[in-house]
Amino acid sequence: MSCKDLSKFKILVAEDSRPVRLVLKTYLAQLGIKPVFAVNGSEALEQLNNEEFDMALMDVHMPEMNGTEVVSRIRNEGITTPVFAMTTGDNADLLTECLDCGYNSFLLKPIVKTELAKIISRFTD
Repeated sequence: MSCKDLSKFKILVAEDSRPVRLVLKTYLAQLGIKPVFAVNGSEALEQLNNEEFDMALMDVHMPEMNGTEVVSRIRNEGITTPVFAMTTGDNADLLTECLDCGYNSFLLKPIVKTELAKIISRFTD
């Protein structure tokens, strides 16, 4: 993936934790991607309603509106942007709920750069 120009790959990162945002910003920059950030569910919903993204990484637990609510709403509005749940993944019921509400898959925390790169490569090949 390092040979590809990903500078035009548009990704929304919806995450309320500043340290996690910094990790993702660093990893994505190493891939040549400058993400758009939302720090709560309301911002994420607004961004997804007003801009087109190649994909989104959405924290499941955020202030103002949780990720599952955001994803449910955008799916009901017909927005098909691939959305990956960011979660610790330690609760099987939560993972099932995420898939049921419209998340495409998961990126488990702590974020591993190689896993992030694999997810992105699915949409850039």
